[in-house]
Amino acid sequence: MSSLLAEQLSLSRRGRRVLQAVDLIVEPGEVVALVGPNGAGKSTLLRCLAGELKADGGCCRVDGTDTRQAGAGWLARHRAVLPQDCSTGFPLAVADVVALGRAPWRRHATPQDNRLAVAGAAAVAGVSTLMRRDFRSLSGGERQRAQLARVLAQVWDTQRDGKPRYLLLDEPTSSLDVGYQQRLLAVVRDVLPMGIGVLAVLHDLNLTAAFADRVYLLTNGEVAVAGPPDEVMQAAHLEAAYATRLDVRMDEQSGRPLVLPAV
Repeated sequence: MSSLLAEQLSLSRRGRRVLQAVDLIVEPGEVVALVGPNGAGKSTLLRCLAGELKADGGCCRVDGTDTRQAGAGWLARHRAVLPQDCSTGFPLAVADVVALGRAPWRRHATPQDNRLAVAGAAAVAGVSTLMRRDFRSLSGGERQRAQLARVLAQVWDTQRDGKPRYLLLDEPTSSLDVGYQQRLLAVVRDVLPMGIGVLAVLHDLNLTAAFADRVYLLTNGEVAVAGPPDEVMQAAHLEAAYATRLDVRMDEQSGRPLVLPAV
């Protein structure tokens, strides 16, 4: 079965258990959100699924292949990772930043396909008019969109082989204003029909409710609850995880949960 999968994943660091028997699945065509308080293990779990960290127990699989047995090039052609910090300390045009996403494909796709992927990803991410700009001159929101275009180019369907691919996004909306947040996550949803599955670490619970198909709530390295937003984002679950009182209502217009501070 095509999926990005964690099975009974456990990991310790400096004698502290960071992940404990985590099961998670991301299927092509859906957005899965990881939420939870600071230190819950969200970014660590994402890095394990990306093949960047090796767990102490359990395993991670990409379409049935154990990430511990997959080569770096194979992984790079099946999943792309957008980390929290994507800054560059040297001059690069935006076009060059986006083209970096095609590096794993240079021996596996034609130059024309690589150019089409870069152009297509730039158009979807809304950075086509910025391609000649120095990346360092961009605003924070523009930089994030350019980096999103880079990872989109990496998983762009130029092969027409019907194989799924995965985007792993670590806090992609951090430091963005509400407009950029909405546009970035709308772009992510727009590429799902390509057979892309998305796993995103998010902090904003209302953005999560609006854009995610399924949600995993992590606390102390464990999955406290998982399911559709309306099942996970209930006051009892969220208050236990975040140790604060919250008011969760159902938004009449969207039919999705709305999380507010309790007053």
